[in-house]
Amino acid sequence: MFVLAARIVFRAVLTLLLLTTVVFFGLQLTGDPARIMLGNAADAVALETFREQWGLNRPLWEQFLIYLGKFVTFDMGTSYLTGLPVSEVFMNAFGPTLRLMIPTAIVTLAFGIPAGVIAALHRGTKLDRGLMFVSVFGYAVPNFFLGVLLLLVFSIQLGWLPSYGDGSILHYVMPIATMATSEAAIFSRYARSAMIDAMRLPCVKAARMRGLPETRVIWLHALPNAMLSILTILGFFLGTLVAGAVITENVFSWPGVGKLLVQSVANRDIPVVQMIVLMTGASLVLANLLMDLLALVVNPKLRKEA
Repeated sequence: MFVLAARIVFRAVLTLLLLTTVVFFGLQLTGDPARIMLGNAADAVALETFREQWGLNRPLWEQFLIYLGKFVTFDMGTSYLTGLPVSEVFMNAFGPTLRLMIPTAIVTLAFGIPAGVIAALHRGTKLDRGLMFVSVFGYAVPNFFLGVLLLLVFSIQLGWLPSYGDGSILHYVMPIATMATSEAAIFSRYARSAMIDAMRLPCVKAARMRGLPETRVIWLHALPNAMLSILTILGFFLGTLVAGAVITENVFSWPGVGKLLVQSVANRDIPVVQMIVLMTGASLVLANLLMDLLALVVNPKLRKEA
């Protein structure tokens, strides 16, 4: 088990290193930051001063080593636009995003998993088909379309909910509904498939042969085995939440990381863009690492395969 866990951690570290490399050299291809920030009208003296101020006149390999060192210490430099530390700019926006993502995750899991389990237990019935139709519809509707639709109906037409900001509980309703709809649809479909597979397991059949009540068979045998499969997508769930937040935060003018990313790209604030992309990717890698280690702990089959 220790060897397998070490292998999983090594893969995660290697993925993080590859991510930081791709982000660094990928942003280098966007052009000269000095020229982008100062414009074509800037003279050579101004451009050189800017490059010297931000360390852009050093060799690329040296810039990369400095960049790696700063990533480890959570020091990603200074924003070109505001002059504030990038970590401070990021954390100011991360708070509102976290306040949006936590309730969204709770709503997603509270609706998505039970819907999938219920559909599996009533497989082939009208209830099953109805739940899966809602899931397919929820997954197919893009976040930006659903968000704009909710704005038109509940904010502009009915005037029930505020259209932007995060000042009250009512501000959370439409952003959470927008993000949770597609995510809950994914979980419901996956939970249905996992539950159907779990109901076919030998341990479930044996429990039924022993005459156990159906509720005990479901809760004590089928559902725990189905949840082992659902664990595998929880890591990806975080990544899709972050991606959805980029769109949703801009639709509802939510002052979070998603909105900051779009603003930073528009203003060519490369250090901030770099920080957001890195932290988003790192959070996805760490989430998957935790899910892999948790699956290793709760699933004896994985330890035997190792």
